[in-house]
Amino acid sequence: MNVYLLYADKENAPGATYVDWNNITKDLGLNALFSAAGDDTIDKSGLGKDKKGHDAYIEHAVKRVMSTPLKTADEIQYRQDILKDCMTKQYMIDDLYELSCEVLDEWEKLGRKNSSAVETRSKGKLITDIKVLNLLTESVLKAQSIIAKNIDTLFSDGFKNLHERLSEELNDKRTLDLLKLVDSLAYFSDISPEERERNTYILRSPVMQLEFSIKEGLKMSDMQLDVLESEKISYNKQYGLGAKISDKISALAPGVISLTGDQALQADAEALEYAVASYVYSYCGSLIKEFGEFFDQLHFQTAFYIGAVNLKACMAKYCTDYSFPLVSDKDILEFEDLKELILSMELKGNTISNSGIYRDKQLVIITGANQGGKSTFLRSIGTAQILMQCGLPVPAKKFRASVKPSVFTHFTRREDSAMNSGRLDEELRRMDRIVRNVSRDSLVLLNESFATTTEIEGSDIAYGIVKAFKENGIKVYTVTHLLSFAKRMYEEYNDDESTVFLSAEHLEGGKRTFKMIPHAPEMTSFGLELYEQVLGD
Repeated sequence: MNVYLLYADKENAPGATYVDWNNITKDLGLNALFSAAGDDTIDKSGLGKDKKGHDAYIEHAVKRVMSTPLKTADEIQYRQDILKDCMTKQYMIDDLYELSCEVLDEWEKLGRKNSSAVETRSKGKLITDIKVLNLLTESVLKAQSIIAKNIDTLFSDGFKNLHERLSEELNDKRTLDLLKLVDSLAYFSDISPEERERNTYILRSPVMQLEFSIKEGLKMSDMQLDVLESEKISYNKQYGLGAKISDKISALAPGVISLTGDQALQADAEALEYAVASYVYSYCGSLIKEFGEFFDQLHFQTAFYIGAVNLKACMAKYCTDYSFPLVSDKDILEFEDLKELILSMELKGNTISNSGIYRDKQLVIITGANQGGKSTFLRSIGTAQILMQCGLPVPAKKFRASVKPSVFTHFTRREDSAMNSGRLDEELRRMDRIVRNVSRDSLVLLNESFATTTEIEGSDIAYGIVKAFKENGIKVYTVTHLLSFAKRMYEEYNDDESTVFLSAEHLEGGKRTFKMIPHAPEMTSFGLELYEQVLGD
């Protein structure tokens, strides 16, 4: 029984995460997105929330799914369609997630983690296993019911196929047989009378019909179970006169041996009940594994989609347009009013957007004024690419790009106080990791790389690496303040149609528009203007 809400033909894609995922997360600031995804405003008390309403498991699920890029347009479309269903039927995905939380929580209380891998024949374990089977069976039917109630208004292949699988595997006959079997075994786990009303008790009573032959020495052999039923019997008082009279009357029936007052026979009967229950359960053990895996996956996959809906709500909250990206089979990056969502979250409001169309552009070099929005622009492109490749909407009116399953980031960082060999060595180590793993279908984002050394040395290193990337067909977007490097690249690639030079727009008087415009590299970062703006004349 498979969920298949992340992929059309599998539950997960092991081993396919971004090679540079830790650096991508740190450089793009994605932890803020993961946290926002876990900010679930729907109250699910006791299901992993902290006092602020934050669901750590949803955050974990979104982070894990985003770390594994989808590789085809069909995979991305499949997940986008499911998310659109979740956005219009949010209560449905909430119900499925809450159901899975309740099931797994109750299973934990029954000792799932402490369950021994070695099968034991204890009575206590069998009682627990029967309770777990009953829990999972009822819950699978509830999950089927939740989806069935909404199936007429769902359009995604993911939910339609899940509904078909559940309907096929839990058809009327199999469901009835399964419920009958679970109900028949219930006597062994429901051994105590249940008080329904005052002085009214319900007790399960098993009916077993065994067929066997008698061998020499009056020993039974070739035993076969013909009938196993479990019925509920009501008594006015627990262990009262009604119960005793009922036992006496039952003992008078033909072929019935009364156990009343005979401890040896009672012990034999209990042993026989255990043997029968154990025998029947042995045919159901695989159901626990099957249903358990189903709820593990349902829990994880619905958590991702709740987080995705929360991210969409986050975009709307901070006045940010969102759209579902279009995947192109051509080398193109096209976006309209693309924003950096994390900055919008930090500022708690709307931010400046950028638009652009880059067809068959292999190298984009971005220069210009300090505090002009260059790094923010670079992060917006990287974040949108990551969001697209896990089936999520992006903070833009329009976004279209080709799939880049290998993404690498190299952003300059503040010096680590524990660093022993200097910042340049640390930058070179991270770059060495990129060089060892990069391929022709990679996207590399460089932000002020090698600014930790001198202008001349940094420019030489940057020129050699970026030129090598370009000659090997690797797509590079780089923000740089290394003016010698930028000038040298412009002189060499100004007429190259696959290279674009952008600059942070800078108006008279030092005003920054935070827009990236086509422009030749300027031989200044206008740092003096910032100095004057801060300190005055």
